[in-house]
Amino acid sequence: MALPLMQKQVAVIPMAAGARALLLPFFAAATLIAAACFTLGAARAQDVQRIAAIVNDEVVSRYDVEQRIQLVIATSKLNDTEQVRRRLRGQVLRGLIDESLQIQAAKLHSIRVEKSDLDRAFRFIERQNKVPHGGLDRFMAVRRIPKNALEAQLRAEISWSKLVHRRLVRNVQIGDEEIDEVLAKLHANAGRVEQNISEIFLPIDTPEQEEDVRISSLGLLRQLREGATFAAMARQFSRGATASQGGAVGWVQPGQLAAALDQAIEKLQIGAISEPIRAGNGYYLLRLHDRREIAAANRTGMKLQLKQIILPMAKGADEKAIKAQKQLARAASEKAKSCGEIDAVAKTLQIAGASDLGTVRLADLPKNIAAAVKDLTIGRFSAPIHNNGAVMLLMVCKRDEIKSAGPSRESISKDLTTRRLATLAQRYLRDLRRAAVVELR
Repeated sequence: MALPLMQKQVAVIPMAAGARALLLPFFAAATLIAAACFTLGAARAQDVQRIAAIVNDEVVSRYDVEQRIQLVIATSKLNDTEQVRRRLRGQVLRGLIDESLQIQAAKLHSIRVEKSDLDRAFRFIERQNKVPHGGLDRFMAVRRIPKNALEAQLRAEISWSKLVHRRLVRNVQIGDEEIDEVLAKLHANAGRVEQNISEIFLPIDTPEQEEDVRISSLGLLRQLREGATFAAMARQFSRGATASQGGAVGWVQPGQLAAALDQAIEKLQIGAISEPIRAGNGYYLLRLHDRREIAAANRTGMKLQLKQIILPMAKGADEKAIKAQKQLARAASEKAKSCGEIDAVAKTLQIAGASDLGTVRLADLPKNIAAAVKDLTIGRFSAPIHNNGAVMLLMVCKRDEIKSAGPSRESISKDLTTRRLATLAQRYLRDLRRAAVVELR
């Protein structure tokens, strides 16, 4: 948008011919500088308004692209260099084209994003980043995060989410047989290992896109290995159902994913990122967060009511001092025969303190503590344990077995619905892409 020119009244002061001669070169130089500045400013203004793409008659400007690149750099811990910006432009433009298609589809079905929707989204971002209520503007300003770019992205996400739920959720029906199948797999996989993963998914809509998408996935992998934050990159570039959650898939079990993905995960070290994996209708990048044993749905657990006595140690205490403190603790432990006598024992050890740990699950305790109390006789102290710069005595006051019911049928149904809806949303967006007229400039 052109800005109106401001006119200023200037008083004309007569001057000698010599003075005019001296000032003519200055005015000439100033005129050239002003002209150059105006030309540069006009060029920048034109660049801001230049078109990057036209999506069904809707414009994505170069300014939109540059603002989104700044958002990616600010939130992904990427170095702000021209080389990085050049790498990001193609990926960012593809994302903005998808968002334009999503917003157009939402408008077609009279979907509106209210101010209250945006407010909730901003509050959620504050909680995620542990920012005080109302402090998001300052948080973004310090990190040079363009708020208008973030708001544009949130508008696209919210409108698309509303549209998907309005048009597609009625097409998702989860039957009892599907829930029974999930429960059967849980039982069958008991004792095996499940993995906590995140994903970045880049779809291939047509065979002609295969190589371009593969190259894009390699570019993302390089940026991740150079230090980019996986969750932020997933949020910006993944086209999977988990993109808005930073790519978080959660715990997956053997057989839950495509065979190629299962095989890739098995080879990953915790914290590592996979090479691009061709599976389904696109390429995946996976990050492994953790592994754990799968518990059977009816596996028996244990909860304990515990009390403890702590004997503090001097910082940097040697083995001799630790041994002496353990002997003192052992001698004192023989004086108590029930949980009711713990406070009295602690008083005899003037440097010790007694505390009630309440009821805890055995599985939630550190391994050395769990081993010490698992089979401990109720009302008797454990052997002294050296832990975190202190010597402790533990006593079990009560022990109860608990049965894990596993996930409820309702939670399984909800999870299956979410996954099915995400698949339908991907297909819907794919159809919008195929029907769209997109002109790149």
